[in-house]
Amino acid sequence: MAAAVRTLAARMPTYVTLKDVKKRWGNGQEDIFPVLQWEKLWGDMTTLPEANTLFLAVPRQRGQQLKEQAQLDGWLRDGSAAYIENICAWE
Repeated sequence: MAAAVRTLAARMPTYVTLKDVKKRWGNGQEDIFPVLQWEKLWGDMTTLPEANTLFLAVPRQRGQQLKEQAQLDGWLRDGSAAYIENICAWE
């Protein structure tokens, strides 16, 4: 199985992406770190002649996870709080 996966992966293009990742520490402190990411976009498998594929459009709206109090500001700004407000029944 591992050999078959590697053989297929060798036929797929590899993408290198340079992006900035923001780390919020809380109390208004945040840092931005440059990150280099190698990835195989498995969506490219649809270009393989033997791949029988199908795409479905599905809604992806959901609130982001809130794990720390320091994330509250971003959670409010990205629309997650409003989404949760709309799906909950508050009394």
